[in-house]
Amino acid sequence: MATIAQVAQHAGVSTATVSRALNKPEMVDDATKAKVRAAVNALGYRPNQVAKGLASRCSRTIGVVVNQFGSAYYGTMIDGAEHALRNVGYKLIAESSGEAATGERSAWQSLFDRQCEAVIVHADVLSENEVAILMEQHPKSVLMNRLLPGYEERCIYLDNVRGGALAAQHLLDKGHQAIATITGPRSYYEAADRLVGFQQRLHAAGVPLDPALTMEGNFKDDLAFDRMMQLLESPKPFTAVFCQSDETAAGAIEACRQKGVRIPEDISLIGFDDVDLARHLSPKLTTIRQPLREIGAASGLLAHAIATASPEIKSVQKIFEAQIVERASVRDFTANT
Repeated sequence: MATIAQVAQHAGVSTATVSRALNKPEMVDDATKAKVRAAVNALGYRPNQVAKGLASRCSRTIGVVVNQFGSAYYGTMIDGAEHALRNVGYKLIAESSGEAATGERSAWQSLFDRQCEAVIVHADVLSENEVAILMEQHPKSVLMNRLLPGYEERCIYLDNVRGGALAAQHLLDKGHQAIATITGPRSYYEAADRLVGFQQRLHAAGVPLDPALTMEGNFKDDLAFDRMMQLLESPKPFTAVFCQSDETAAGAIEACRQKGVRIPEDISLIGFDDVDLARHLSPKLTTIRQPLREIGAASGLLAHAIATASPEIKSVQKIFEAQIVERASVRDFTANT
């Protein structure tokens, strides 16, 4: 790859002149600009964007930290953020935390070290106190899909409590009274919030959530398969299961299939997220939709506004609401009465 020194030699000018011709062309006469352009084209020179960012303190890059890259949940949000940033002339750099607190801390710092103008963080494992400390240390940070009290203006998030309540209400409306649940990791804020909303709505209807029918999962299908097997082998009867992610529901469906349990005739399932997978399961999954792409896009726009000190900070949507998407995995007992 050609260097700026080689371009300067080819054009017969100094490296400083090449830099001015490329970055501040109004300062260079037309004849010199023509020589520099000819040298750039002949040598195939491309400016070093990192070096330009260091010099100008403007990298036009936003970073994003997520737990992992292999999940449709994170991938959809990243895609939304990337698209929104591309529309304003910015690039996105992503790092994975590896589902560890140390990974969240190091990735957060690493992206700022790479001259990102702002960083979007999906922090699952770090405690509220730790996240607050890092938000203070890095004022150009945005929390994606997490609400941190005191930092609301830098948070883009779903109301997970309401999402859990919607799942409970849907099952109640369909006549279910004995309900199990497979949660995400209890230490994850969204898993805790969804369970709170779910329990509150059931309690208000006089339907207790039996601890023996409440299983802790990890939002993934493999552990969900094991948890669903435990539920199916339990002496406790139930007619429905709230799965706190669509991937969890996929594992539960496979467990039912292997046990010869029919969905929704024998057991009903409701998921959460509404990733593409939900439409392709058999039966198609009733789920709680969170607008992941829109949440990602809003996170990107907020990070851009913070990086550029734009007044658009106030106008970016920060709170998103969940919605029921009804398909075929929940039996309606009220239709038989």
